[in-house]
Amino acid sequence: MTDTGRPHGSTVPVRDVSGAARTGVAQRLWDYTGLVRLECLPLLSAPFLLGCAVSPAGSSTTAYAWFGAGLVLHGLSCASNDIADRELDAHDPRRANRPLTSGRVPVRHAVVLSVLLGALFALAVLILPSEHPSLLWISLGLTVWGNTRQKRSRVPTPVSDLLWGVSVAAPLLAFTPEPGIGHVAATAALALVVTAFDVAGGDIKDLDTDRRAGLRTTAIVLGLRPGPHGIDTSTAFRLATTTGYAMTGALCLTSLIIASARLPLLLAALTALLAGTVPLARHTAGRVVSAGGRSVVFLAGPFVAVLCATAAMAPHPAQVALVTGAVTGATLAAGLGRRLLARTTSPH
Repeated sequence: MTDTGRPHGSTVPVRDVSGAARTGVAQRLWDYTGLVRLECLPLLSAPFLLGCAVSPAGSSTTAYAWFGAGLVLHGLSCASNDIADRELDAHDPRRANRPLTSGRVPVRHAVVLSVLLGALFALAVLILPSEHPSLLWISLGLTVWGNTRQKRSRVPTPVSDLLWGVSVAAPLLAFTPEPGIGHVAATAALALVVTAFDVAGGDIKDLDTDRRAGLRTTAIVLGLRPGPHGIDTSTAFRLATTTGYAMTGALCLTSLIIASARLPLLLAALTALLAGTVPLARHTAGRVVSAGGRSVVFLAGPFVAVLCATAAMAPHPAQVALVTGAVTGATLAAGLGRRLLARTTSPH
C-alpha cells in the first residue's frame, strides 16, 4: 500500500472507507448494532442461559428472559467501551469508520443508550427471579468499571482482565440455590477462558495502538512486541498461557469428577482439551502469534470442556445441549442480520 500523505493518527473520513455516505433507517441500524457488537452478544450472554440450565429450579421462560437481560448487559459493555476508547480509536486506521469515531453516532447518543441498557439490566435483576442477585449486581459493576476504567486504572491489567472474566462467568452461579465446588470450578474455568479471549482477541489486535498511547495492557505487561512475522511472544506470555490452559483443564475435570459425569462427557472434555493443545503448542514453540482470529483458536478446546463440565452439573445434561443450540442459533442470526444490513447500506 502507498502512503496517502494523511498525518499519522488522523481519522479517516467516512467516505474514504465506505465509498459513500450512508443514510436512512438501515444505516442507523447498522451503526447502533455495530456500537453494541450485535454479533458478539449471544456468546457473551451464554452464561445466563447456562446458569439457568444448571439450576434445579426455574422455567424456560425465565431462562430466556435472563438471556435477554444478558444481551442488554453486554450491549452496555460494548457501547461503554467504545465511549471510553473513542480517542484511542481515532488514532487507529482500522477503527476510523466505527460509529463513534466516524461521528455517525454522536457521543451523547451512545451515553444515553448505555444508561438505558444499564437501567434495563438493573430492572431485570430487581424483577426476575434469581438465587443470588448480589452476583448479578457485581457483574454489572465489574462490566461498567472494566470497560470504562480498565486501561486507565491503577489496578494491574492482568487483575482487571480477570475481573472482567469473572463478571462474564458470574451468572453460572447466580441461579443455583447452593453452589458446590463443582459449580465454582466450572465458573472459574469459564472466567479464565473469557480472560484469555480478551487478551488474545483484544489486546493483541490493539497492540500497536496501545503501545503508542503508553498503555499497559496485559499483552504489553507480558512482553508481547510487534515483530517481522507477527506478534513476538515472551517467556512470561508463553508461561502464563500454558499455566492458564492447565488450570482451566484441571478445573473442568474437577467439576466433571465431583458431578460424577458419565463417560461420554469425560471423553468429550478430554478430547477437546487435547485438541486445543495443538494450537497452544504452536504458539509456544513458534514464539509468534497472529493479530487475527487465529490467535484464539487454542481456546476452543477449553470452552468445549467448560460446556461439558456445565452439562455434568445440570439436572438433565440435554438442557445444556439445547442451550448451546439456542446460543449458536442466536449468534448466527445476529451475524446474518449484520450481513443483511451491510448489503442494504453499502453503496451501489
